[in-house]
Amino acid sequence: MLKNFRNTLIATTLAAALIAPAASFAQPMGQDKDDKPKAEKKEGKEGHPVIRQSIRQLENVKRELTTKAASDFGGHKAAAIKSIDEAIEHLNQALNFDKK
Repeated sequence: MLKNFRNTLIATTLAAALIAPAASFAQPMGQDKDDKPKAEKKEGKEGHPVIRQSIRQLENVKRELTTKAASDFGGHKAAAIKSIDEAIEHLNQALNFDKK
């Protein structure tokens, strides 16, 4: 069970780290910004729902690790939490980069 949880944590962290840069710059092919319905438009900025969802998922995983997971993992749990914090920080930086 521990191995399964660890693999899920690693996969989620890596997925968020790999998806964030691609999702922040990706645009559908053949679609101009003016073709979007008014409901999807924001004041010059995109909402980046994938990045925001990834942040929420990482925060949930971190909360699970800190509150429910056992503590005898030889420092690996602490390292995983640190990696989650770094991934969240990178995703927040990606969101802030779009605001410039």
